[in-house]
Amino acid sequence: MMNRVKVVLCGKEYLLQTEDAPSYVYQLAKNLEKRISDITENNPRVSAHSAVMMVALSTMDELTKANNSVEVIRSQVKEYVDEAGKARLERDAALREIDVLKAKIEQLENLNKLKSLRDSIQTDERTAKKPKKQEAAAETEQAAPAEDASEEQLSLTQPEA
Repeated sequence: MMNRVKVVLCGKEYLLQTEDAPSYVYQLAKNLEKRISDITENNPRVSAHSAVMMVALSTMDELTKANNSVEVIRSQVKEYVDEAGKARLERDAALREIDVLKAKIEQLENLNKLKSLRDSIQTDERTAKKPKKQEAAAETEQAAPAEDASEEQLSLTQPEA
């Protein structure tokens, strides 16, 4: 919606049509009028027209510098966005690597558990075999003296010729 705004600059009325709010346009006109009057009050020989040209030139300078600053900021923001994108990719790669390493750790822990279980079973089997060997050795030792004793008995009981 177009607004019609009447402003006074350097004693002359201007009727403006704008989409901006009237209060905004009034504030712009007030600031412009102040800048023009600052120049004309400090330099009485400067005409209103010359003061307007000086304000226009000063405003163009400010606008150009502001636009340049905006471009620098845009460039910095683009660099930051690019760096953030690279960092995100690096983070994602690191997270994938962490997942792979976690899976490897889990595999190694499972292998370690299996090895411990196998070692435990082998130890149990060895301890189970040792008593059987010891029992067999003890039986052998017990049988051997008995044989010796029976031979002695035999020799004692046999008549001497």
